[in-house]
Amino acid sequence: MENESHQVPGIGPEDSSHPTRNVPRPDIVLGHICHMVGQQWLKSKWLTVQWLSVDEFVKSAALYNALLTDKTVQGSGRPQITGHLRRLDKKINSSIEYIKGYLVDKYSKTGAPAYYAAFGIIRQGNAFIIPKHRHLRQESLAQMLKGIAQEGFTKNTYGQNFWADIKQKFDSYFVQATQMDSGVSEKTGNKNVLKKVLTKGLSAIVLGVKCNYPDTWKTELRNWGFQKEKY
Repeated sequence: MENESHQVPGIGPEDSSHPTRNVPRPDIVLGHICHMVGQQWLKSKWLTVQWLSVDEFVKSAALYNALLTDKTVQGSGRPQITGHLRRLDKKINSSIEYIKGYLVDKYSKTGAPAYYAAFGIIRQGNAFIIPKHRHLRQESLAQMLKGIAQEGFTKNTYGQNFWADIKQKFDSYFVQATQMDSGVSEKTGNKNVLKKVLTKGLSAIVLGVKCNYPDTWKTELRNWGFQKEKY
């Protein structure tokens, strides 16, 4: 038998300055521990928690781990989409100079700025740009196509075909990015709800083990899957 303290956890000096945590904080570690603890609980019929059954715990642990996997997979494609949007941003930012040039040729250098708004170009400080905010940029690209048609620049090198291609790609990547962000956000919300239940359940199990094994609780907790005394 190990020479272990009879100190009841949560009461006395143990928790005063250096509390022991048997419940991990990181998502992946928590998911792993919950799976192991759930399997041990299925074999340990002596332990009962009034507000949480072993079946509910095991089911919640499985769903929690599934959400972690889905969240990781879904979020893994976001950097590529972000990269596509950034490259399009650079192309948009440089290409509006040609539109400004068309307007200067048609209306003179002093008259051209009066027509920028019709192309979705706005003033920011001393510069005229396409808005940086994604939603506003999407609207400005639609306005750009209208302005090109209205001013007769359709067949120019940086005319209808050029900007229609940019808008089609921008819309596609923007929709994908929005859907990914929404999906990850939803999964994160669901995960956090389960995390609260599982964390609370693990704490109850730790207390149950310590109360039933006052002399050997450290060894017993390791048997349950709690690999560390502190996290």
